[in-house]
Order: sequence, then structure tokens, then C-alpha cells
Amino acid sequence: VSLSSPPGAAQDPAGDTEAEGDKVCAVCGDRANGYHFHVMSCEGCKGFFRRSILKGVRFSCPLARRCPVTKAKRRQCQACRLQKCLDVGMRRDMIMSEEALRRRRELRGQRGQAGGQRGHEGLTAEQQELIALLIGAHQRTFDSSFSQFMRCWPAVRLLVPSPPGGAVAAGVSLSLSPREEALPDVLSLLPQFADLSTFMIQQVIKFAKEIPAFRCAGDTAGCWRRRVPPRCPVAVSPPCPLP
Repeated sequence: VSLSSPPGAAQDPAGDTEAEGDKVCAVCGDRANGYHFHVMSCEGCKGFFRRSILKGVRFSCPLARRCPVTKAKRRQCQACRLQKCLDVGMRRDMIMSEEALRRRRELRGQRGQAGGQRGHEGLTAEQQELIALLIGAHQRTFDSSFSQFMRCWPAVRLLVPSPPGGAVAAGVSLSLSPREEALPDVLSLLPQFADLSTFMIQQVIKFAKEIPAFRCAGDTAGCWRRRVPPRCPVAVSPPCPLP
């Protein structure tokens, strides 16, 4: 090992450190990636220490083991590097043999495969049946066009403000009773909103009745009524009877 170096090349060991926070290799000052053999160290020093101990190599230093061990010079003297590993506390007894490492890798692989299989397992028959039931119930009860609502909506609700002479919504043919014809043309939007809200709640109740577990819960209609505020307009005179 030569101690000679070009002029200006001498640096403080800390100058060779590319540390990030406190993760600094205790052997050479390089960036560490974790604890290895009981010491915070870099991947390079971890591998060097493990190989040196497993192979039982005896290194010699021509300079009385006084060589600096830094990131830039750690390869220059293996004897001093190994001694530095021992000095900072790396433990020989924590080194696993090749056979032990192989068994650990196999075990990790088996655990990973088992976890992957569990993650990709299909749904149980019960879960698939429940999903099919919910989809079917949704298709039977969800009225995206509100066609059922239009059929049961009171005809007087379809009246809209119109020029003198009166007119109703385009495409809608009405047959009004004398009492309904006597009502004003312009109605508040509140009754329409109440009718629509009632209709939507009825659809939710119909959907819930399609679910066996909900039907087994007892008085379904009573359950829903107890959850409707007393002053909610949808609780009074629904436009359509509950199915």
C-alpha cells in the first residue's frame, strides 16, 4: 500500500462521505443502506466483511495497519479495511453461511408466492352470488329515465308556465279533472321536489327489499319511516303507493 498521493489529493475522511442524514457507513464513510452485522454500513463494506470472514482470508498490511479507510481509499488495503470493520463492531457470528442464505431466500420466495396467490384468489361462491343479487336488484329498481315517475306523477304537476291560452309540456297529453283545471298555472317547485324525493326514496326501499339480509331485519317500511324526519315533505301523501 502506497501512502503517496498527487498534490492536493489529501482529503479529510469526511470529505469522501456522500452521506444522507445519519446514514453513514461506520467503516468507510460512504452512504449506508442499513445495519449489517450489527453496524450501520454500506453495501460494499457489508459484502467485503462477509466474503473475508467466510473465506478465512488473512490479509497483511505493509504499513503497520495505519492506512486510512475512506470511500476513495477503502480498496487500497484490505487488511486495514477488515480491521476497521472489526473495530467498529461488525460481528462474525452474525454472518450466515451460503446454505443458510439459500434456505432463507427459498423461504422468502415461498412466502411471496403464497401472498401473491392469496391476493389473486377469486371470489367465493357466496360473494359472487351476493354481487349478482345486488346487480340484479339495481337493474330492476333503478329507473334512469324516470319513466315510472312520470306515469305516477299527478297530472297537475306537469303544468308549466305558458303564454295566454295555456300549454303543457311538449309531448305530454293530459286529461285534467275540472278540479285540477281550476288550479293556477304557475305552481311552486316545492311540490315537484317533494314528489321526486318521495319517488327516489321509494326506489331505494324497493332495492333494499331485494336483499335477503335486509328483509330479515324486520319491519322494513317501519325502519325507513323512522329515519325520515317528521317534517320531511316526502313522508306525506306519496304520489305512488309503496310496492
